[in-house]
Amino acid sequence: MKKLLLLLAAAMLFLSACGDNTAAPENKEPKEDAKQEKKERAKEEAKDQPKDEPTEESSIDTSMYKYSKSVEVTDGIDINNYVSLIIKMNDNLQPGMAFQHATTQTYDFLQQPEIEGAEIVGINIILNDKKIAMYEVDISKFQPNDDEPMADVVMEASVVEMMTPEVEEYSNNMDIPLNKE
Repeated sequence: MKKLLLLLAAAMLFLSACGDNTAAPENKEPKEDAKQEKKERAKEEAKDQPKDEPTEESSIDTSMYKYSKSVEVTDGIDINNYVSLIIKMNDNLQPGMAFQHATTQTYDFLQQPEIEGAEIVGINIILNDKKIAMYEVDISKFQPNDDEPMADVVMEASVVEMMTPEVEEYSNNMDIPLNKE
């Protein structure tokens, strides 16, 4: 009788364990752990990516900016016919030279087919983590001319929005035209 009672209790215990829903939450925990691990990996990958570079690949070429540390491109041609550049220049340059180099190299940038469809190109020049110049080039006014200095051709098609006094003085001394409309 004791054996039968013990066998019956063991069977009930076995059947109750199989029918209990306590095992289901254990299955959910590994999924939550996997989700958490994926989130952590995504955060680590985001930390590993340089902040000076856009996360999305752009087909617009910026290799002509030889005196820069980095160039960030925002391609808004499809949205509003606008391309924006943030050009971080090498810190060993003087502000006037940094402006002239960036503007001269913008001459080549403006002639590439990848920016076809852009009406305006915004140029932001950064030196030592400080913005030294900001201007917008109207593509319809930009006319390449190999007989004039490249910086002059770019600035003739541009409107200056901001410029430090040192860069403005340098531009005036170098006879680089500045339109402040």
